[in-house]
This record gives sequence, C-alpha cells and structure tokens, in this order.
Amino acid sequence: MIQEYIKNGKTLYKVRVFARSQINPNLRLTKQQGHLESLAQAQKEEHRLKKDCDRELMQIESRGVLFGDLLIEWNDYCLKTKVASGQRSSLNQGDYFASLHKWLGEYKNKSAGEFNSLAVSKVFEQMKIQGISFGHRKKFKQVLKSVFDYGIQSNLIKNMFRSPTYDIVLGRDVEKKPEILTLAEIQRLIEMAYEQNHAWRRVWSTAILTGMRSGELLALEKSDVDFENMLINVNKSHNCRLKIYKSTKAGYWRQIPISTDLEKILKEQFAQNPNSSYVFEKFSDWEKGGQARILRSFCYLIGLPSIKFHTLRACFATQMLRSGVEPAKVMKIGGWKELKTMQRYVRLSGIDVMGATEVIKIMPLIVDFKQKDAEGVELQIDLTKKSRTP
Repeated sequence: MIQEYIKNGKTLYKVRVFARSQINPNLRLTKQQGHLESLAQAQKEEHRLKKDCDRELMQIESRGVLFGDLLIEWNDYCLKTKVASGQRSSLNQGDYFASLHKWLGEYKNKSAGEFNSLAVSKVFEQMKIQGISFGHRKKFKQVLKSVFDYGIQSNLIKNMFRSPTYDIVLGRDVEKKPEILTLAEIQRLIEMAYEQNHAWRRVWSTAILTGMRSGELLALEKSDVDFENMLINVNKSHNCRLKIYKSTKAGYWRQIPISTDLEKILKEQFAQNPNSSYVFEKFSDWEKGGQARILRSFCYLIGLPSIKFHTLRACFATQMLRSGVEPAKVMKIGGWKELKTMQRYVRLSGIDVMGATEVIKIMPLIVDFKQKDAEGVELQIDLTKKSRTP
C-alpha cells in the first residue's frame, strides 16, 4: 500500500506492506518505509519490502509454531488428558498456564523454535531477582519442559530436538527450618486464645489436636463427628478459591480419634453453634482464605513466633511423634500420602536422632574429690586410672 502526503510543501510517499502466513493465520508481518520522493521509488520499495516479508515469513514458518499458539495447544492437550483423567486438577492447570503467560508473555508472538537456553535462563534469573522461591522456579522449569516436549513430539516446533530447559541449572535450594511451635508455645497460644475469648480458639485447638487442614475443618459437619465411637470422619474439604466442597487433598477419607480434650472442645462448639449442620462457624475471613493472617496477627500480639495456619498441622505431627506415636500411625491419622513429607516432621521432632550421641563417652569419671580412707586421711583421685592413692 502506497500513501501520498505533503511535507514542507513537497510531495512524498510512504509504503506499508502486510503479510500473513497461510499455515498459521496468527502469524503476521508488517514492514513500512517513508520519505520516498517519487511514485516509482515507492513502487520499487514496495516490491522490495514484499519480498523481505515473504522471506522472513518463510523462515519463521520453517521454525514452526508461534510460542503463544504452542501454549494454547499444550493447554488444550493437558485439559483433554491430564485434567480429564484426574492426574492434574483444572485449578493447577490454570495456574500453570497463567504463570507461563506471565513470565513468557513477551515471546508469544515469536517462533517457539527461536527459544534457546540463553533466553530461558534470563527468565529464571528474573524470577530469582524478584524473590520467587526455589520450589516455584523448579516447578516452572518442569512445566516449561513439558511445553517444549509436547511441541517437539507433535512436530509443532521445527529443528528443535530437545527442550532448551535441559541446559538450565537452578543450583541447590538452601533448606530453611520450617515454622514450628514448642509444646510450651502451643499451650500459651491456646491459653491466651481462651483467656481473650478469641473467636478462633476452638478452631485452632481442634487443628492442633487432629492435624486437620484448614479446608477440612471448614467443611467438617456435625454428622462427621461420632461421639459414640470417639472418631471424626474426614471425607471432604472446602476450596476457598473455587468456593466449592471437594474431596480431601489425599483423595480418600480417614478417621481421627477424639481425645478427651477434643471431646470437650467439640461439645462446647456444638452447644455454641446449635442451628448449623457444620461444626464451626464460617467466618468470612476463613472462607476467603484469610485464616493465616488471623493466626499470625494473634501470635504477634501475644509474643509468639508468627506462624501460618498450616503450621498447626506440623505442631500436631511433631507432638505426636515426640510422644512416641509411630510415624505410620501419624501418617494415617493426618492423611499424609508421601513418606517424604512425614520424614520432614520426623526430622523436626528429632526422634530419629534422639539419644544417639550417648554412646560416645569421653569425659573422665566424676567422683567425690573429698573421700577419705578408714583412718580419716583424705584421698587423691587419679581420674585416668580410676585408682586411689593417699
């Protein structure tokens, strides 16, 4: 397209050329040139730009699909396979898709074949600068690898034989000790909550005495509490993001023994909330996912370490383990599927190393240096030979 315009009393021409891929309609190129002094020059420039567009378009098509289109194709494939089969939740898939767009949005109109390890490493470096956790970056790398693997295997990406994520080394995560409260701190938390008549006091107490997750407590119905057999049946959970009730995180139901303290707490709660089929009141902050903020604020006010709600579950596990309950039984009650997760709490409780160093004896025998013999003469003690000399 040639446009004529006047500048400083002089007639000039501007050329603009468009090109669209026949293979991928979303792939478009635009080139333009201005300040051309004659129509013939403009026509010649139009012809040149058209050839340049066609050549670049052919080069891009030879490298395969645009990265943005690859993401859409990959997302559709995951929804039809992993999500439909239950291997992955639609919520997680949506999070992965959104995260890829967030960090790689600038590449969506570029060929996926143009990606290399340098471009990918810059993305991970930016994530690190912005304080994204090692675990999040590691998961992002796995997801991005699956995108490129899909593109290569489906022949959407040309001239690429392995994912550019293969050359990315994230290093090693520096493990931090998880949040946890000591038994004395747990007792202070509950004591102060009851002393101040805090609305969440029975929720926190139940969480510590059962190891139940926040969503499981929010979804707990009175019919799930069996006082006759002293058991709680945990069979569902509330998802604050989706505003729905679903299965537990592990995907199966479990039973939790009701202790004497827990029986008292639950009966008090039943009496306080008689007209609801649910055990606990549905606080608006709780339904919106603000349970951690409430607990952190209270801990700060009473001088305790600031912890999130899920830490109460860790407190349950460590106290059970330290009291001698077998790890397998703690896993069953708490609904942990992975032994790796339970090992984390075993380490926190210290039961796997407790008393092990007692086998090392290096200190001399401790004796009374003022012993005397039968005649009343004070004896000197040779600690190395364990013999006595007057």
